[in-house]
Amino acid sequence: MRNFMIAASAALCLSAIALPALADVPPCEERSFMQPPLFYSGVEKLADGRVSFRLCSKSAKDVRVLAMEVAGVPTGLDGKPPGLALSLDDKGYWSATTSAPVAPGVYTYAFKVDGLRIADPQGTRFAESFGGPQSIFEIQGPETPNQFYKPEVPHGLVSLVEYSSASLGGIKRRAHVYTPPGYEAGGKERYPVLYLVHGYSDSDDAWVKKGNANAILDNLIATGKVKPMIVVMPYGHTPERAGVQGMVNVDFGADLHKELIPYIDAHFRTEAKPKTRAMAGLSMGGAHTLQFGLPRPDVFGSIGVFSIGLFGDQVTGYASANDAGLKARAKEKGPVFLAVGKEDFVFPSVAPVRKIMDDYGIKHEYGESGGGHTWINWRAYLEEFLPKLFR
Repeated sequence: MRNFMIAASAALCLSAIALPALADVPPCEERSFMQPPLFYSGVEKLADGRVSFRLCSKSAKDVRVLAMEVAGVPTGLDGKPPGLALSLDDKGYWSATTSAPVAPGVYTYAFKVDGLRIADPQGTRFAESFGGPQSIFEIQGPETPNQFYKPEVPHGLVSLVEYSSASLGGIKRRAHVYTPPGYEAGGKERYPVLYLVHGYSDSDDAWVKKGNANAILDNLIATGKVKPMIVVMPYGHTPERAGVQGMVNVDFGADLHKELIPYIDAHFRTEAKPKTRAMAGLSMGGAHTLQFGLPRPDVFGSIGVFSIGLFGDQVTGYASANDAGLKARAKEKGPVFLAVGKEDFVFPSVAPVRKIMDDYGIKHEYGESGGGHTWINWRAYLEEFLPKLFR
């Protein structure tokens, strides 16, 4: 049934392996495959809360670190070159330190070396993305205690499943699946299911690698705030073809309803009923949820839409195309939850969605937070949404 399983691992605070700080490593030098590797920390939290990045590259001419959500690292959205410039230090490492402390959270980064983007060669935790693999570091803090690994609570497992999609021409597809503590011991108990979709620049590993969804679930289940559930994290992209794009992807909808959901129900101990099935997503995943979840109360009893709405002509087109489904949703009692940051560039697109819901009489809960289009918000939205499910 599964290709591999990943047990919940110990908390990662910057690195899963204790790499030596810069003061304890030899000077930067090129080493061949036949030599022992040069160990050093590619990212390190300083005592004052700032974060230092470093890279050993003898032949590089220009090195930057790209980290979209790390304060003080230029994003490039203002037209200036993205990334924080690194300079050579007295040990031959390219290094730089953020100008301000970095708040607790999970952050992705990559190095841009003479125009080529690479993951940290000293990294121990990675995520896939459209732009190539990203390295990850984590800073824990008391502000968000449920978003990090706790050794004292029972832990679920995350599996990678692969399936053939007849709807997409027989290609191999995959999804990450969280099963709650105790599931692997077997038994007859069946569980409700949440389908949780990532955003445009990410992959099906994002909700685990960047969102810490498995840790959030473990911690909330342990306190009794959340019912034990299976969480399916699909791959939100499909092969490119004319007329199909990321935010309104009918191919994803076909694969979800005709292939993935039947596969999950056949291979996992699910409660295969609308009232015990939910769908949620962030950004592109939220758009998928609006398109293929909200108008389908016959499949999904609960809905969560994070950081996305409808723009321009999408508004009238959406209502007319989904009229029957929206009328059916208005008759259901399952929670519908929308959340967005006030500084998010998609913020204006959420009001039209709320108006459509009001016009159809769809009861929904709406939350605004500070901040923008970031994982800091999406982890918080997930933590707020999960306790609403399957009650």
